[in-house]
Amino acid sequence: MSFAMIRMISIGLIVWIGCICLCLAAYAQQPAARNDSVKIIYIIHADSLIGIQKKDSDITKLMGHVMLQQGNTLFSCDSAYKNNTINVVDAYGHIHINQADSVHAYGDYLHYLGNDKLATLSGHVRLQDAQMTLYTETLTYDLNQHIAQYQQGGKLVSEQTTLTSQSATYYTDLHQAYFQHRVKLKDPQYTLSTDTLVYHTDTHTAYFVAPTVIHLQDSVTVIHTRDGYYNTDLGEAMFASRSVITDSSQMTTADSLFYFREKGTGLAKGNVIWRDTSRKVTVVAGYAETHDQTHTLLATQQPVLIYEMKNDTLYTAADTLFSGIIPRTDSAMLHHADSSHQDSSEIRYFSAFHHVRIYSDSLQAVADSMYYSFADSTFRFYIQPVVWIGDYQLSGDTIYLSTQNQQAKELQLIENAIIVNQIGKGMFNQVKGRTIYGYFHDNRLDWMHVNGNAESVYYVQDDAGAFIGINKVSCGVIDIYFRDQKVYRVAFRDEPSGSMSPIKGANLQEYFLRNFSWQIDRRPHSREELLPSSHPVWNFLQGDKNML
Repeated sequence: MSFAMIRMISIGLIVWIGCICLCLAAYAQQPAARNDSVKIIYIIHADSLIGIQKKDSDITKLMGHVMLQQGNTLFSCDSAYKNNTINVVDAYGHIHINQADSVHAYGDYLHYLGNDKLATLSGHVRLQDAQMTLYTETLTYDLNQHIAQYQQGGKLVSEQTTLTSQSATYYTDLHQAYFQHRVKLKDPQYTLSTDTLVYHTDTHTAYFVAPTVIHLQDSVTVIHTRDGYYNTDLGEAMFASRSVITDSSQMTTADSLFYFREKGTGLAKGNVIWRDTSRKVTVVAGYAETHDQTHTLLATQQPVLIYEMKNDTLYTAADTLFSGIIPRTDSAMLHHADSSHQDSSEIRYFSAFHHVRIYSDSLQAVADSMYYSFADSTFRFYIQPVVWIGDYQLSGDTIYLSTQNQQAKELQLIENAIIVNQIGKGMFNQVKGRTIYGYFHDNRLDWMHVNGNAESVYYVQDDAGAFIGINKVSCGVIDIYFRDQKVYRVAFRDEPSGSMSPIKGANLQEYFLRNFSWQIDRRPHSREELLPSSHPVWNFLQGDKNML
């Protein structure tokens, strides 16, 4: 055997023995107790390893079923280069990081800074814990701070919820994800789009911190918000900063909106505006409740109902406003006075309770309670109701005001009906009957029909306007005709009887008909008496979107 051959065999034996020693040393590096503050990266297993000495570094090349450990974190891969000098690992193929059996990360390539415990994964990256799985192509994971980040697009899947964004930060300890740029969330209950979103994977709660648009599934409901949260598990949501909820025919906004899915209840607090866009009805209040199953609305704290008619707007204030729906029937349709709503799928009604006050340019009214239904487009006033039209005060036990095509059509004063018009100090023209019917043309009073035990007191004036007498008449029926909101003709029918008395020396109080009561102090004089001019509803009605 030649000397050269012997020399080669000797070198081979030395290398083989060295490799065995390195492997034994690798297994021997496992201390009995470790903690996560230790920076040393231990070699647990490799099918083979080679030591590489460079000028400024000591590198170990590991191949085949590689397993490394640092503290309570295990690293496995197909192959790796471990730079022992700077404590850095570059790993390739089937990367798996197992941090305390709670967080798992996967990828095709890993660059790991052992001193900082900072991992950069790329290629089919997946980060997983008990609550979610995160997918991306490049991920940075700080094992010290338990923070994962991606910047080039990715998605997070938590049970049935999927979130996608351009960038995200996930805090594994807090189970909290912070998404930015082109954020999309898809859930069986809703979808949303925004630029910034915080999501808790343990409670499945989304927190809105930027302008956000939410579409509820199986519904046409859309929510515009910039502040609030939605908890899918509990079915609870809160939207602040004057968020807006809309569907095909309704809109709601308020300082704060709350929704409870299990109860099917919504709450609105602070400068509430609820609008039925199909009927041009708006409710303003300090507080409101809605219920999904009954489709009802309850408004309190100075509520005001605003009904936009064709040539006028009717404002109704009360202590409490309530709205609901009644089943649609053929008979209801036959009596439906407002043809513009005959294709509606619901018949909605409104009730107002206690201290009811109404203002519009054409009429004003007060009562203890009011009921309005779109089935017949009629306002019903109960308990000491009074209506004012121009210079005329109208009252009765019950008052009905019917509308058609969003204009006043007919007025009924039922039982103890009386019309009063003041024409001077202590002087009042009066018409009284069991029932009085008033008819409108172009939203202005056209004529009135006084039926049953009709009585009238009329102050007669000469051509110069001087009062010359008092005419008192009783008959079965009286018809009164108006021109420019003033009486221009009165017709007494069915055996009238009466007398003319001189006004000079007359005791005017003797000419007050039974149930006479002049209640001018109760009359509303402006819409601002019902709703302050500073309320945001005025901007809303004028189409000022900036209020939202």
